[in-house]
Amino acid sequence: MKTARDVDAGLRIRTAAVRLFAQQGYAATSVRDLARAVHLTNAGVYHHVSSKEALLAGLMEAGHRGLIDSTRRMLGGVTDPPGRLALLIGSLTAIHALNPMTTRVMDGELRSLTPGSTAHDEVIALRDAYEDFWRHTLADGLAAGVFRVADQKLTRLALMSMCTGTSEWYRPDGDSTPAQVCAEFVAIGLAAVRAPTSAALSVLPDFSLLPDFPWEPPHA
Repeated sequence: MKTARDVDAGLRIRTAAVRLFAQQGYAATSVRDLARAVHLTNAGVYHHVSSKEALLAGLMEAGHRGLIDSTRRMLGGVTDPPGRLALLIGSLTAIHALNPMTTRVMDGELRSLTPGSTAHDEVIALRDAYEDFWRHTLADGLAAGVFRVADQKLTRLALMSMCTGTSEWYRPDGDSTPAQVCAEFVAIGLAAVRAPTSAALSVLPDFSLLPDFPWEPPHA
């Protein structure tokens, strides 16, 4: 049975791992680096995680599950494609703006998991499950005649890249709030698919439904 002390140490290790993996990369981060960051010995770290790769896999799996669950709640009851696309763009943008280090690890470190391993395959399956929300929304919008795009895959990749890029440049003390960035990106995204924007522009994500990543390091 885990004690409160174990939970606290485990969370500190995950927070340090996210910071180090995001700032210097998984490959350049050693267990010694993690131990130093949380004031433990290497053995102390291994008391809480079986390996550095297992630590990364756990973070990526939990992050993707949180993303999927929050998106499912966000889209509940919204059936029109423009409204769904607005929520997808707004929520993915907000998640990356508010959790820049966690999302950098989620987006950039799949290559560090052993190809063919159970963890690697699970993260790919979770990533694909999330992207299905986008695939189905774009396909439904085209079928209903409310979206016009030449290539669904390229459109999806372009829109998602716009949203995920906020983890690299957004700053809480900058000129725009997360809500303002979301609103602007929704307008850009709906214009990109040539959708009617009058109603969908008012559909912005409920930030209370966004996933909670307790290991996300505080903003500098």
